[in-house]
Amino acid sequence: MSPADLTLIVAAGGKSTRMGRDKRFLPLDGEALLARTLRKGRMVGFSSIVLAAEGERSDLTALAEEHGAYLVTDEISAQGPAAAIAAGLAAAKTEWALVLSADMPFYDFELVRTLLPYANGDTQVILPTLSGYWQPLAALYRRDAGAAFSTAIARGDRKLGIILRELAVCEVPLTVDAGLFFNVNTPAAYRLALGRLANEQRTTPILSVAAPASGTGKTTFIEKLIPLLAARGVRTAVIKSDSHGFTLDTEGKDTARFSAAGAEAVAVSSPDGYFIQQKTKTRQDFQNLIAQMDGNSLDLYITESRSRGVLPTFMLDRGLGMPEIDERIVAYFAKGRTIDSDVLTFDLDDMDTAVRLALFLMGRPLYGADGEMFLTM
Repeated sequence: MSPADLTLIVAAGGKSTRMGRDKRFLPLDGEALLARTLRKGRMVGFSSIVLAAEGERSDLTALAEEHGAYLVTDEISAQGPAAAIAAGLAAAKTEWALVLSADMPFYDFELVRTLLPYANGDTQVILPTLSGYWQPLAALYRRDAGAAFSTAIARGDRKLGIILRELAVCEVPLTVDAGLFFNVNTPAAYRLALGRLANEQRTTPILSVAAPASGTGKTTFIEKLIPLLAARGVRTAVIKSDSHGFTLDTEGKDTARFSAAGAEAVAVSSPDGYFIQQKTKTRQDFQNLIAQMDGNSLDLYITESRSRGVLPTFMLDRGLGMPEIDERIVAYFAKGRTIDSDVLTFDLDDMDTAVRLALFLMGRPLYGADGEMFLTM
């Protein structure tokens, strides 16, 4: 069996209570979140695609038609994902179906092939787990499991955990990047999704560390972060922005003498590395500097900047200035101050969270129970 033998059911309920607006149409790199899921699913080659929503709407109908999907709606309103599963399985034309939440922008459809070998015997649900957590909205369901969902809804039960315990479930533990199951449910999660998406489009990911004032501790923060990432196999390079200018070598040394003599650039090469100091008329942007580094030996560029950075950015705050929380900020690490914002907020010394966020933004696997953070955000 292959994906061509499956129905893809995209569960796309529209309450979006925690987001505050319809998350299905949040823009991600020029397309709506729901459109991204449908497009990726269509490229896999499923037998058919069912879009399960709470009710008919012209924009949903148009999106379904655009991606060759069949729109079905809940029989009873306000029943959450259980209703989408019931309606989707009732419309499925194949024995097995993948039920996928519409708000998982980084889901890898290759995971379906990992689950397919378990589709045998009396099994009704092939349920992936990550760090012990069930992933019922990225699972395979046999068509006859839909009756259990319809019956449960009729009696007033809509929690997936309760319904699944009435079915023949085969759990399949996975050791993959927890970000593949990341849900965009809140404005803070949306910020993280945009940050990770920006890095997916780069040859090597970038993470900015910014602060509203000097003395906040950007350098110390990065010094702590580098070895923690190195312990997880991440090779980093740091690009520092300095508004005061700099002199790399000390007075009297050859390179300083060459610069003083008027050389526009000085390079030093040794068996274990090199550096180039070059005068420029304008500040070089990060991309120009990155292009001159050996990207093949690096996994992450960390940029240290004043107030602003590129997406994604960690904003640090020690009360020395007022931080500007714009769309590039994905996390706020502070000491002694809180702000009224939709951005994730942590203690300035919480390096464990900083590492987990950095790994997520890089698309790197998280280890052990670390996945919990991104599954419950």
